[in-house]
Amino acid sequence: SSGINAEWPLRPGAKFANASNNDNERYAELWMGTHKKGPSVVASESLKLTEWIRASPETRLGPNARFISGNDSELPFLFKVLSVDKALSIQVHPNKSHAEELHQKDPAHYPDANHKPELAIALTEFEAFCGFRPISEIISILSNHPEICSLLSQDLKLIVSGGEVNNEKAFIKAILEIFFSQENLSEIIYKELNAKTDLSPDDKLFLRIYNQHPNDRGLPVVFLLNHITLQPGEAVFLGANKIHAYFRGDCIECMACSDNVVRAGLTPKFMDVDTLVSMLDYTPTSKEEQVMVPQTHGPITSYLPPVRDFGVERIAVGGNEVIIPAKPSPQIVICTEGNGTVANGDSQVPMGPGTVVYIIPGVQVTATGQAVLFSSFCQAE
Repeated sequence: SSGINAEWPLRPGAKFANASNNDNERYAELWMGTHKKGPSVVASESLKLTEWIRASPETRLGPNARFISGNDSELPFLFKVLSVDKALSIQVHPNKSHAEELHQKDPAHYPDANHKPELAIALTEFEAFCGFRPISEIISILSNHPEICSLLSQDLKLIVSGGEVNNEKAFIKAILEIFFSQENLSEIIYKELNAKTDLSPDDKLFLRIYNQHPNDRGLPVVFLLNHITLQPGEAVFLGANKIHAYFRGDCIECMACSDNVVRAGLTPKFMDVDTLVSMLDYTPTSKEEQVMVPQTHGPITSYLPPVRDFGVERIAVGGNEVIIPAKPSPQIVICTEGNGTVANGDSQVPMGPGTVVYIIPGVQVTATGQAVLFSSFCQAE
């Protein structure tokens, strides 16, 4: 596994990174997989996971994962633990063809040619912004912010005052473009809010993030987005072109093996506002529509997004032996709570928080003890 350095202090969930790293470092992410920016290492052989797989791809990767990844050494998915103590960038991920196009045009900023659908499963209470709010909520917020309404065209002002929108997607895009065109809008809103005595929950949220990212050009966009709070075990799936930003908490994350991100705010990294605005899915949705409904069968809860690259299972081990079924693809399994053992025949591995094991295709293992495990795998049959 690989720890990715953070700009903020270590949070509890990031303790998983400390099994193999200096405790004095600060980590925001633990990566498990073969991505070139943070490849895992097979501890027993001191080999990068890519090198270990390449030595016997038929056995260690299998035909299904090889078909999706397109080579003999890389997994089609990337598994992570995230610890968020400061709002992460407003971002979106391209689909496969757009990822290839961006990579060809600008490989320095888009080093991946792969898409990056992703799944986030809360380990703690987890706050995020996901997708555009219902139009009625956006109009209500704009109506309460004269400093924003003063920037709108006459046509947009009429829509806000009348409350009727013929083309919802075009309306949201027009507002977004105005937000990004105003260099000091965050500061203007901040001053207006400081002069108010009766702040709405959205106003208070804006101020919380402003304190982390003062004068950020992308910050006003959060007024347009659903603010959701996931409880442990709840999840969101973010497909191509879905705007989002993670805000606070710890989560398990799984995605296609890519680090392809188009950013437009809340970050010191490269921002590509024009590309983001042109590619977004502007469909307004409710908070409830953002939350993914998993399938639970006994001790195993399955999170199966509509992509073949990956799926995740949460395995609650509580005294009785739990069978982790064999899959056509490899599985990466991490322990996030408690202690136990995973075994296959005479081979046993003790599991504690942060222990990560790799299970080759076609192998069934049994788990015992008192522990919570998460398994990632490829869904292709």
